[in-house]
Amino acid sequence: MLPINKKQPGSWREALKIVGKCPICSAEYKTEHARLFAKKESANLVHICCGKCQSSMLFMIMIMGQGLSSVGMVTDLSFEDASRLYSAREITLDEVLEGHDLINTDQFIFEVKK
Repeated sequence: MLPINKKQPGSWREALKIVGKCPICSAEYKTEHARLFAKKESANLVHICCGKCQSSMLFMIMIMGQGLSSVGMVTDLSFEDASRLYSAREITLDEVLEGHDLINTDQFIFEVKK
């Protein structure tokens, strides 16, 4: 966890400075390419698209009194997709099992071809 400089306002945009570079092409991120799509207490969920290679990342940036922490992952989701999926209802265990059963039938191939 990195300490927050007392002079910094502690916003998620300031916290993006620790993220720094795109993991795909190593280009420096521009904070204007980052968009907040969810916030809950001290956690901020941010989508950023690299200006050079157009790859996307999702970050969770947590700002706390003693410092900040972040975790990120490469994704193919657009900002709109990330926002929509964050708000969507959760998939139930029964739905997962039904999907698994469907994939393992001969009928699945014919349904996908339609």
